Amino acid sequence: MSFALRNKFAKALFRLWKKIAPSLSERYQHFDTRMFLKNEMCKDFEWKKYVGKINPYFKQWGFKVSQLDAEYYSRVSGIKADYYVTRSMAVHYIYPYLDRYDFVPAYMDKNMQKRLLGLPDDEIQVLMPEEVIYNSNGVFYNGKGQELTRDAALDTLLKYKKNTILKPSVESYGGHGVQMVSGKTNRQEYESLFEKYSRDYTFQKVVTQHPMMAQFNHSSVNTVRVVTYRNFSGERKLLYACMRFGGEGSVVDNVCSGGGYTGVNVDTGFLTDRKRYSYFIMDAPMLPDSIPFGVPCWNKIKTAALALHRRIPQLGIVGWDFTLTPDEIPLLIEFNPRPGVGLQQAVGPMFSKEDLDEIMCHVSKKTAYYRPLGFITFKDRPDLKTVHLKFGES
Repeated sequence: MSFALRNKFAKALFRLWKKIAPSLSERYQHFDTRMFLKNEMCKDFEWKKYVGKINPYFKQWGFKVSQLDAEYYSRVSGIKADYYVTRSMAVHYIYPYLDRYDFVPAYMDKNMQKRLLGLPDDEIQVLMPEEVIYNSNGVFYNGKGQELTRDAALDTLLKYKKNTILKPSVESYGGHGVQMVSGKTNRQEYESLFEKYSRDYTFQKVVTQHPMMAQFNHSSVNTVRVVTYRNFSGERKLLYACMRFGGEGSVVDNVCSGGGYTGVNVDTGFLTDRKRYSYFIMDAPMLPDSIPFGVPCWNKIKTAALALHRRIPQLGIVGWDFTLTPDEIPLLIEFNPRPGVGLQQAVGPMFSKEDLDEIMCHVSKKTAYYRPLGFITFKDRPDLKTVHLKFGES
């Protein structure tokens, strides 16, 4: 086949892809809706009446998005709106535009987060969990970042003789793989854990949290999820916040691991509804009536989240998980470059309509298009042309 013929064939394939890729995206959005029905929706919600109905807000931007998500979030949160962000819109369009996706994998590595943020320092009073040892891409380090041999890492753990929290440092969504390790663990058992986790994991010192945070659930480190956003004017703002707490006996506060959550007013720090809980896990714990309405030291947490976001200009939206030490110092457990959309159940729409309108002007069907092999390009962001779109990525 001649070069001219191959070139003509390639151009024909490219034109075909531009036609079918948007419909494939919409098909995956419907798939996400079905998963949403299966995993999150409460049984008494009459979802069938919304099947096939298109959300008018996203339709004006050229997207066929189901109305079902917005109706469900409106019902659960008590805030009626049609501009709730669906998982597909966030993952396929909004997050790829707001973030430098080539930086995201490094920022998602929990072993790197403290180093990337430059913590601790004197500019801002924020702490992060201390490591006993950690493994990054198969290489062992102590809590000071000094490289260790495998045997030295084992010796460090054996000498510590206290309980530790073992967690994967990558792909740890939903608290997967997080466990408490007894200080009485012997060398052979540590060896087994090393083999099981293979690489990219950390043994952290157990965090002691503020008594007012512990009262939500004593077995887990309970956190406030604070989501910050940098708009197109460069202003950083708090989008929403949730108080997250683990289920009885759990060491993590993640919803999909049996925990619950309730919304937090971003101005006052007060819990918005003590009876709100996650429908994702139907037996998620309810908040006791004795729990106070206010998150302690809320202004410190707000200030810390906004200050830290200034240190990572590559990310437009970040979810920060804070607890408090007994000395009332914010302690950042971790941050998440692509916060999930499910917390809209407790707080209402992720973005204000004004902010989402501004975003959608850039990610509408008129300004975004697909390239062969699943690449997506935004016409006003040619630097993103190498971003590979993985359908279903979360």
